[in-house]
Amino acid sequence: MDDSDGSQQGRCISSIPAYVEMCRFFLALCPVIDSPTEDKVFTARTWSCRGWCRLERAARELSVHDTWILVQSSASIELVGTALSFPIDSVGDGEFTIAADRDRLAPIVQSLLRRKLRLCLQKRELPAYRRLLNLQTVHLRGLAAEPIKDLVPGFSARWRPKHYAALSGNVDVVEGLLQLRANPNQRTSRDVPQLGLPLWMSPLDLVFYKHNEAAQLLLAARAHMEGGVGPALHWACNANNAVGARLLCCAGSSPLARNLLGPNALDCAGAFGSMAALEEMLQHCHPTSLDASRALLSCSDGGRGASAKMVQRLIDLRADVNFQRNLRRDWTLLGRMLFSAQALKHRFGTKTVGSTRAYHASGSTALMWALVSAQYEGAAALLAAGARLDICNCRGWRAADFVKGLSIPSFLQQGLEEDPSECRRVACLALSDDDVFEI
Repeated sequence: MDDSDGSQQGRCISSIPAYVEMCRFFLALCPVIDSPTEDKVFTARTWSCRGWCRLERAARELSVHDTWILVQSSASIELVGTALSFPIDSVGDGEFTIAADRDRLAPIVQSLLRRKLRLCLQKRELPAYRRLLNLQTVHLRGLAAEPIKDLVPGFSARWRPKHYAALSGNVDVVEGLLQLRANPNQRTSRDVPQLGLPLWMSPLDLVFYKHNEAAQLLLAARAHMEGGVGPALHWACNANNAVGARLLCCAGSSPLARNLLGPNALDCAGAFGSMAALEEMLQHCHPTSLDASRALLSCSDGGRGASAKMVQRLIDLRADVNFQRNLRRDWTLLGRMLFSAQALKHRFGTKTVGSTRAYHASGSTALMWALVSAQYEGAAALLAAGARLDICNCRGWRAADFVKGLSIPSFLQQGLEEDPSECRRVACLALSDDDVFEI
């Protein structure tokens, strides 16, 4: 930012939370744009990495109206309401063109947290208050600011102290509780949809917010690495926590161990685009072509992991770009039951993103799901790598059928018309992109 008028700049920065607070609707417009002049490809991931964009998002999520709308294309409009939709990334860890801008944002983020904590108390949302109080260390990471002290000390809500201590990563509290013989394997009895957390989370699961010193203490106390919905390693992969993944793998956790539904840690890394965690796990396992192919499917249909870099890395691991989903092979009985329930909902009831995925799941390919989820950079990489257009899923749909009549980037339209030359160009741009751009 321009420092020519420091006072005016300060007022502009300070006004961001108030401006966001006034907005009833908050939309993030993140279409895929290839820019040959800058040798870059801009995506939703690019937006999510920028420090200033993270500040605006934090201002929204810490306001009265905490949901927002992500627009990636004319057909991809998503209401974002959980941390796992976009895993919590701190403002301080974001990318800034001018590094000094980061220092100016510490008091802004601190004031956002204080306001949200008071709002939770006013609305008597005590569990939400307690969670946010302990997530301050995550929100303030990378900023020169101290967490706000407990406004109303002396009460707990829903979770036990050890779970809140793990959520905050407070090493002293975790160590003190362990010395008092707190059970490191006790799990939560309630889910937290706002954070995308299911029930049966252990303290070791909850340190996935990159609280790795606390993780070491729990592992030394013989905390179980598996149990609940899935192994702790899966949560580390969701957060792209490479250090946490290393600790768990060295302690004996397997990247190929599956959760209750069927996916393994490689699938989780693919789904969330967690390249650092993936590379760490590859030091501890040797995935087969089948493992890599499943992860390729997951990176397209699981989240926002289908970047050109992730697609290419999995292809390097011998993933088949034309691999098709087989529910009996890839998912557990519980997972298949959930798919069946969602497919019935799609056929006879309300159609949602989840029901659409379940209805079309069997026989689907990575290209199909990259198109459905508007991950057009990944779709371009798949077409450039030879993804076939004639494959049909269980409903007789081909990849092009999922975007028929929709407005899609010209490079992708050409690729679906069997001319992958522009897709190769875009994929090459994305592979050389360092994901940083300036305004």
